[in-house]
Amino acid sequence: MPGCILAGSIAAAGAELLLTALAAKHLRAALGVQLSGQKGEPVQAQLTVENGSYLTCAAVCLRLECRNLLTGEVERRPIRFSVAGKQKRSIPVEFSAERCGKRELSLPEVRVYDLFGLYGRKISCDERAFCLVLPELHPVHLTFTDRATVELDSDEYSMHRPGDDPSETFALREYVPGDRVRSIHWKLTEKTGDVIVRQLGLPVNHSILLLMDNSVPAPCAPDDCEALAELTASVSAALCSAGFAHRIAWFDRTQGCIAAVEADSDDTLTQALAELLAAQIAPDEKTAAQHWLETRGVPDYAHVVLFTLRDGQEELPVADGGQVTVLHAGAGGTDGEEDVYLAL
Repeated sequence: MPGCILAGSIAAAGAELLLTALAAKHLRAALGVQLSGQKGEPVQAQLTVENGSYLTCAAVCLRLECRNLLTGEVERRPIRFSVAGKQKRSIPVEFSAERCGKRELSLPEVRVYDLFGLYGRKISCDERAFCLVLPELHPVHLTFTDRATVELDSDEYSMHRPGDDPSETFALREYVPGDRVRSIHWKLTEKTGDVIVRQLGLPVNHSILLLMDNSVPAPCAPDDCEALAELTASVSAALCSAGFAHRIAWFDRTQGCIAAVEADSDDTLTQALAELLAAQIAPDEKTAAQHWLETRGVPDYAHVVLFTLRDGQEELPVADGGQVTVLHAGAGGTDGEEDVYLAL
């Protein structure tokens, strides 16, 4: 009798292992999360697992990971449940959002165990979802000198070089192979009988550059990372409210180059924040300003505002007539509790 029980148990365990391996091949997991949320409110996510086979998955074990791409903070949740054959099961999950940043949800580990818990088959899952936790904007007071107001509002174009601005014509000339078709001046072409090409104008750069230095000398606290991003976002929002177009830049570590986005209104600022709040703030020997100089040369802007966590920030050289303002965030700098005053 004991031998029969042992043999039956071994056979049942073997059959269970085989059925679990077959069922795991038809298991699919998906992630869903809200597109954006406010800081301090929980992030609502939903995990859905679909069993495409007729066999029941007795124990599906997952590790759901939520990473703040801005601060580097990671929150993990182990989840365990069962899914019947040809069934779909959804489970709501909440993550805290104490700090702003772009949240990345992923499933780094998914395993299916048999009824006895003897064998766990790992399932590859590259499912990812993103949620943007918006920053808290702080009061920013902008003051403009007469010179800055004239330059920032001007519509001057270069008299020496063509550019790519379709709103202004630099010169007219005959067509040469390689010119773009959309550059052809069709009315003059019809009148003269020759194909005439319109060279576009090059606007003189009188805009503002907001450069966020996401390179720090040593690992910093998440609060300092958040303070740097919120200070940059607050100044950008103030410029958008004042009607001034500007560019926001930082060092993109995934691509190894400077990333930049344009902002001139609330809509474009929201799109810019989706990229800015994913800028990883990490230790680096070179500052974002040094990366800019190495890849793009001296900035040609009317005003460069440099946001940094470094105490001894080196001065950034700019083109003739340009102005540089350095704003410190985090410990010993602007932390959002006080208003920001910026003179352009």
